[in-house]
Amino acid sequence: MSDYALANAAARPRARQASPFAGTRVLLRLAARRDRIMLPVWVYALIASSASTAYSFKGLYATEASREQFAATINATPSTIAIYGRVSSTSLGGITAWRIAVLAATLAGVMSILLVVRHTRAEEQTGRQELLGATATGHRAPLAAALSVALVANLGVALGTSVALPFLGCSFRGAFALGLAIACCACFFAGLAAVTAQICESSRAANGVACAALGVSFLARAAADASGYGWLMWCTPLGWVERVDAYGAERWWVLVLPLVCGLALAYAAFRLAAGRDLGAGLLATRTGAAHAGPDLRGPFGLAWRLHRGALLGWSTGFLLGGLVIGYIANDIGGVLTSSAKLVQIINEMGGQQGLVDAYLATCLGIFGLIAAVYAVQTTLRARGEESAGRAEPLLATPIGRIRWAATHVVAALLGTAVVLAAGGLGAGIAHGLRTHDVSGQLPRLIGGALAQWPAVAVVAAIAAALFGLLPRYAAAAWGALTVFLLLGQLGPALKLSQAVMDVSPFTHVPKVPGGAFTWVPLGWLALLGGVLIALGLAAFRRRDLQLG
Repeated sequence: MSDYALANAAARPRARQASPFAGTRVLLRLAARRDRIMLPVWVYALIASSASTAYSFKGLYATEASREQFAATINATPSTIAIYGRVSSTSLGGITAWRIAVLAATLAGVMSILLVVRHTRAEEQTGRQELLGATATGHRAPLAAALSVALVANLGVALGTSVALPFLGCSFRGAFALGLAIACCACFFAGLAAVTAQICESSRAANGVACAALGVSFLARAAADASGYGWLMWCTPLGWVERVDAYGAERWWVLVLPLVCGLALAYAAFRLAAGRDLGAGLLATRTGAAHAGPDLRGPFGLAWRLHRGALLGWSTGFLLGGLVIGYIANDIGGVLTSSAKLVQIINEMGGQQGLVDAYLATCLGIFGLIAAVYAVQTTLRARGEESAGRAEPLLATPIGRIRWAATHVVAALLGTAVVLAAGGLGAGIAHGLRTHDVSGQLPRLIGGALAQWPAVAVVAAIAAALFGLLPRYAAAAWGALTVFLLLGQLGPALKLSQAVMDVSPFTHVPKVPGGAFTWVPLGWLALLGGVLIALGLAAFRRRDLQLG
């Protein structure tokens, strides 16, 4: 039996219950079963990021004097303050909290948004919530279960952070404050996602609005740190994370702010859900034209219509991100030379210019990993169209299966190139303006960003192969991407063997700008991606369509 059939059977004996929350426990178990892979990976990645940061700082800044010099340099660098905030404590835990608090809270917020929308609006959109609603499940149970899943995940992050950091020499009290600050901020965004899931008619729109609010919160916190306007810090949830000041003042009462606001948002979401029809949103979808335009005469035009909004949003985000990393690139030398060990590494890399190039290459590598998220999302849109039943009427026309599926793969590959180029463009403009060499830096950084494309194409190809061969397990492409991410971020700290590191396609990308460029590994990656895509399309041509 499927997971939904089991949940349906489990909820049926409760037919006489009248509580609006009836069946919440059953739906919670169902959600845990569906997320049994994705959720532990998210929680582990967040905990591991904090632990690996503490481990790195422990080796680089072993003495109090080196940490004090590091903090003084950071607090005198406006561009770095805008990204990470100010260092308030020079203990090992203090600089770890400075580096990871806002980043971990942002990622935990994304996790919470995706979880809540996945188990509310996405379930309505596919019709599965209507099926469960035909049982004795209360009308508030789905939202209550979704919020409970997010709460449990965030508590896991808080507990894991509190346990991991003391093993690396940080105090438990500060680790507990840091973990709770991250979890409480993420719970706020879970409540916000619950509201957007009631307002929007599609899961993509609900995720987009909530993530946009998260982005505005990050920018407001950055503006508050850079400008020194302390009052602005109190206006953003990510600013509350800084105001907790783990390992510093440790203002425990600040944790009340995200909790109270999150509860208020959750209450508003329950009220909004009670006042609308199932499947509807408070903001109605815009009515389309009476007749299709010429751009919808073929599958490629339809694919462009489906993916253009996401492409615009991702390209804008990468452009802004590129501007940020390009702007602070020149300041990175002053920040890192506070460590004697790093000074030695910098000299081996070729001095200050070598350090700047290494920093830019690292940031562009991170851009590649993030762009892979867009590639998987876009490729798996084909699976979403199939499972929702929208592909079947299209494939009943003369449009061939391979042609239809290929449109989504091509959209992923071309869109990824555009997104990466936007990131390189932003970095090239900002860094070029600061070094008075726009004409020289622009092609270097756009080229460095596009060098990540073959590795991203392999990730998209894995998603395409799973879609064709194992459609019900196509979401495992997210697992593959997570493995590549963990290998890139934690592999060097864990001193994994090169054979293990080579599993990730991003390991084979030349480290440009600054490093030696060669076409051979990029060619092999492109060939591997082409084989996987061909395999997936051939398998899709021969298999039956699978709904749900």
